Amino acid sequence: MNYLKYFSFLFIFSFISCEKDEIPIDPHNSGDIITQEIIMDQDYKYQVFYNLKNNLIVSENIKTNWDLGFDSRQDNHSIILNSSTRMQAALVSGVSFEDINNVNSSIWNWDNPKGIQSGTAISCDTMGNNIYIIDRGYLINGNSRGYKKLMILELKDDSYKIRYADLDNSNDTVIQINKQIGLNFITYSFDINNKVLIYPGSDNWDLLFTQYTQLFSDTTTPSYLVTGVLINYLNNIQVALDTLVAFNDINISMVNNYSFSQNQDVIGYDWKNYDLDNNVYSINDDITYIIRDNDGRYFKIHFLDFYNNYGEKGYPKFEVQEL
Repeated sequence: MNYLKYFSFLFIFSFISCEKDEIPIDPHNSGDIITQEIIMDQDYKYQVFYNLKNNLIVSENIKTNWDLGFDSRQDNHSIILNSSTRMQAALVSGVSFEDINNVNSSIWNWDNPKGIQSGTAISCDTMGNNIYIIDRGYLINGNSRGYKKLMILELKDDSYKIRYADLDNSNDTVIQINKQIGLNFITYSFDINNKVLIYPGSDNWDLLFTQYTQLFSDTTTPSYLVTGVLINYLNNIQVALDTLVAFNDINISMVNNYSFSQNQDVIGYDWKNYDLDNNVYSINDDITYIIRDNDGRYFKIHFLDFYNNYGEKGYPKFEVQEL
């Protein structure tokens, strides 16, 4: 008998037997590819809030249902305009509230579509000393929504107090807006002189399909209404773009190679093109958006169409998959 081989076998067997059982690691499985269509309608009258994880339309509203949004987060004070109607504001100094009665010589400003960190038309640093003329933008049919004048009276940790009126001093109103935990913005309507719930809970949505005001360097037309997608940047939604790798080939192992942006308009409107001569939209189908949500999940989105089955515009369709 070959004792050397025998003892070598026993040693190897004993070593293997004493090792801990290896724990198998399941391969990473991506979610299913889902196709979703968002109904904004041909005149883009709907704002639609969408949740990626649940593939769910959380809420929708007529875009003219509100005017102002008050930042509801702790330790923050900002007031946003409803940019889906192309609202704008002009600062007026050195004049009493009652004496402002026209919009002559107004220098208009707009909220930056990148988000409040990049600038808003109304500054909360001008409390009590400055008045804003508010151009409420346009109705869905293109007619003017009219004007208001506004003054910030008081800012507290948990509330805002403002005064507003028509330019002829009618409907002079003082309101207090109390912050609400769990919302990005408390929204207010001049039409009903009251709060109106527009934004869902900040943890409940990721994307907002809407018209919004885009800013351009063109001094003739510095602002313009566009139709696109804004992200829930205040809840840490972040987006990267890939124009080189096909949608089907993008996987979870690639996410560390991307540069993510938290700008509100990072998806924006240019996933589609407009042919002015033929009055038709086409999709930039080489763009895939990689989205990281607040829980660290990754999704990829690829737009497919801007028309419904009847050839009506205003129905963005996309495919989405969790990585």
